[in-house]
Amino acid sequence: MQKNDLREQEKGWLLALAQVEDLAEKKTKIYARLLTDVAIAKELETISFRHQKRKKALEQLAFGRTEKDEEGTGK
Repeated sequence: MQKNDLREQEKGWLLALAQVEDLAEKKTKIYARLLTDVAIAKELETISFRHQKRKKALEQLAFGRTEKDEEGTGK
């Protein structure tokens, strides 16, 4: 397997993991809004934020960007 093919395969894995994190983020946000127990709802919001951070980190790894690169592009 060539280096380029391996890079594309790794990028695919990272993006697949980012999709899983995206789904987990969405679900925990929904569950947080549905709960009547405030403490558990806040904990789920915290968990949702963690999923969001991991998703962003995986996407940055997949596309080879850093936070400094994104700041320069206005994203």
